[in-house]
Amino acid sequence: MDTQHRSGRWLPMVYYYLATAIGLVVLLVGLIGGLRGVVNAALPELSSDVRYSSYLIKPDGTQLSPVDEQKARADAIERARLGGYAEALYGSVGVLVGLPIFIWHLRQARRREPELIAGASPSGR
Repeated sequence: MDTQHRSGRWLPMVYYYLATAIGLVVLLVGLIGGLRGVVNAALPELSSDVRYSSYLIKPDGTQLSPVDEQKARADAIERARLGGYAEALYGSVGVLVGLPIFIWHLRQARRREPELIAGASPSGR
């Protein structure tokens, strides 16, 4: 018996691949959120805040005047642009957190694969 038989040698591989999957999810969520934020910052007219700003009514139930409507639209565009910047920032944080987690755990799992395969082969027992 050249190698010592360990009953839980597959457990670290499960951990590394599970952590890799979690890192990939964090990375993709951050990437998608960041891209959505960039689009909202670049084209704020596409956001729902701006599209529905023309449907605003006063608290007393009357329609807004054209001047108030233009002001509400400009405010909605500014809010959408700032919201886009915030989304892009949050997305970039997600990418900065998820990428190292994903890469490091994947490298560790790949580094340990030969050990697991060698221990599972009939010649290794």
